[in-house]
Amino acid sequence: MKDVDPVAFTVELGRLYELSKTSGNVSVTMKRMTRHRLLKLQKVKKCLPKGGDAVVQGGLDEYPTLVRATYKDTKISTIVSPDEFNKFQTSYGTVIRAYMDTLKKKERSKKVKKQKST
Repeated sequence: MKDVDPVAFTVELGRLYELSKTSGNVSVTMKRMTRHRLLKLQKVKKCLPKGGDAVVQGGLDEYPTLVRATYKDTKISTIVSPDEFNKFQTSYGTVIRAYMDTLKKKERSKKVKKQKST
């Protein structure tokens, strides 16, 4: 899995969506980091990436968000700090809207209504 910064993540995500137009699909997950996950990440990485610290504002802890995307064998991830999350969300929304034309409408079968027997 390739760890990138949030701006590079949206660029790579757009590239993955472009590749998925011909075949395959892109899966994106977002998880809120917790104190336990941050400690586990710090043990593995030895140092936290930018945005990997908890922020205390107004007595409430705000934790970073882990965002992952997969397409076939390609995996990318990023950690978005609470301060930059709104900026990331708008750029992520722009990428989603740009590649929304490849979505297919779900085919639904028509339900047969049962007639009342009296």
